[in-house]
Amino acid sequence: MFSVSPASDSEKLVSVQARYAARAAEACGYGFCSLDGADGYLFEVSDGARRAQFAAGAGTPYALNDTRAASIARDKAFCAEVLRQAGVPVLAGEKFFVTGRWADMRNPGREPADALAYVRRIELPVFCKPLAASNGLYAEVIESAEAFEDYLQRVSGEHFAVLIQPFVRGIEYRVFVLQGCALFSYRKHLPSVVGDARSSVRDLVAALPRDAGAPVPKIRARDADGRLFSADAVPGIGMRLTLEGPANRAAGGGAADLRDGASAPMARLALAAAKAVGLRLAAVDMFDVSPSGDGSDLVVIEVNSNPMIATLEEAGRWDLIIEIWKANFAAALR
Repeated sequence: MFSVSPASDSEKLVSVQARYAARAAEACGYGFCSLDGADGYLFEVSDGARRAQFAAGAGTPYALNDTRAASIARDKAFCAEVLRQAGVPVLAGEKFFVTGRWADMRNPGREPADALAYVRRIELPVFCKPLAASNGLYAEVIESAEAFEDYLQRVSGEHFAVLIQPFVRGIEYRVFVLQGCALFSYRKHLPSVVGDARSSVRDLVAALPRDAGAPVPKIRARDADGRLFSADAVPGIGMRLTLEGPANRAAGGGAADLRDGASAPMARLALAAAKAVGLRLAAVDMFDVSPSGDGSDLVVIEVNSNPMIATLEEAGRWDLIIEIWKANFAAALR
């Protein structure tokens, strides 16, 4: 075991969730220790009479969500269908398998060849993402059948199925739901680069800060007037180009307008989505596709049962981090 004093040694832990749990444990007067040394991907919290263990990293540390609900949320196609059945507006999408493995365990019609035929007959571009990926990994805008063939080859090395959705341009928001309340929300913004009249778009994108292991964002750059720039183009000094694709923080995206709670329309949609899936803790991502951006036309993108909350740390909102983890401790220490 690796016992820490949360006020000091906890900052040395590699796992951010362990660091958050350690700070919250200190606020509650609880004991905290890492069970895998200085990594902190397996840790324990004790209130003196009871102990609970939490797994971060590839696991989920949120005791608030049961396995049934978290499993539905983890599969983006399953989650979308559950939302649809509950009458929650959700982006359309079609699921296809990207490998022939286990084909005998499913009905025909959703194999890689079917996926390619589908892409060839629908309007492009489309947005593709693996069913179970996170952090925007392999979430890409696909502009042609040839690009989709390349995508199939790349994604099949790590994933077994993808969701193909229409490509939507809209303002993206995240609403964090905790035990039936919209705790906080923010607007997500896409990664962007700024020209220096020397570097190509490709070089500017490669230099973007992003989480360790995160892929270089797909190069589909537009200026403020909507003009598309090639990867080899050299934008002028001060010219800002937005990279279309995932707005995930891990891929270079960011957050703005962090606020307590959420607007009434966004809160209603987020709570309905979390309730439909059965989640007590969730991050609900949604597009505002209303022409005026007034929140009158919202649609769920996906529901995350294991959300990272690094945006709160960046904003200095330790009060919210501790509130989340206090609720999580209460669910685990029973």
